[in-house]
Amino acid sequence: MIRALAVLLLLCAGLAQAGPVTVEDRRGAQSFAKRPERVAVLDWALAQQVLDLDVVPVAMPEIALYSEWVATPPIPDTVADIGRRDAPDLERLAALEPDVIVISDAAPGDVARLERIAPVLAFDAFDAGHDNIAAARRIYLTLARLLDREALAQARLAEMDKEIDRLARDLSDGPIRRAAIIRLNDASTIWVYGDNSFAEAALNRLGIGNALPQPPSRWGVAQRPLDVLAQVETGAVLAIRPHGPGAAVFESPVWRFLPAVAGECFAEMPPLWSYGGILSLGRHAQAIHAALIALNP
Repeated sequence: MIRALAVLLLLCAGLAQAGPVTVEDRRGAQSFAKRPERVAVLDWALAQQVLDLDVVPVAMPEIALYSEWVATPPIPDTVADIGRRDAPDLERLAALEPDVIVISDAAPGDVARLERIAPVLAFDAFDAGHDNIAAARRIYLTLARLLDREALAQARLAEMDKEIDRLARDLSDGPIRRAAIIRLNDASTIWVYGDNSFAEAALNRLGIGNALPQPPSRWGVAQRPLDVLAQVETGAVLAIRPHGPGAAVFESPVWRFLPAVAGECFAEMPPLWSYGGILSLGRHAQAIHAALIALNP
């Protein structure tokens, strides 16, 4: 009797997983007769969101560049590369027969073309008029519902929040109370992260002030001349790798006279995707914590 009941419960769980589901994207309610299994994602943030639900997408764009610029989570070998993020190979995508295509910040015409291949979920992920971090959290939970990973998503979010709180306590007595988060662009310019960015959100959660605040924008980042870093007279400057052509700034005569550099308060951080999924918030916090601890062991 007990064994029969256990089998019945397993069958019911399987039916619940395979059954119909309705989620919302930017267009409203989107219904699926059964939960999708073959998921294609058309940008790196969505690749992170899906992988952070322990789901391996069937397809995504520019995997080699993802491995260099994003890195985490790593992309399994089974994932097919469908070309450029701004111009994916739709013929190859169609051949992979996805159950759903997930896209963000796409024009209506692009969404319509993709719907000829498979059902589409379209999100507004990054926008100057909304909170990018809150939007990433909503997208993560929406995908979790679609893919029957809601308990896992809630657990991972709670784990991330707990870890950030721990890192904040660890830094609470540290001497560095301000930091500027940047990317090196070329020999004379940098990207500075400000309001509406994962970098500033992580700084805020860690109790560290932004040493070079920027107004809110769609991507939370602004291009500035290299000498703007002279404004960081106290605090740290933390640069996200890879630097690419931006590594040329290290040869600039301006560089060595910057207060943070001259005062040995500059550090590099590993690759972080600052336009990513919600768990990027925790990854930024961990990298910032590690860099500040290294500057003040």
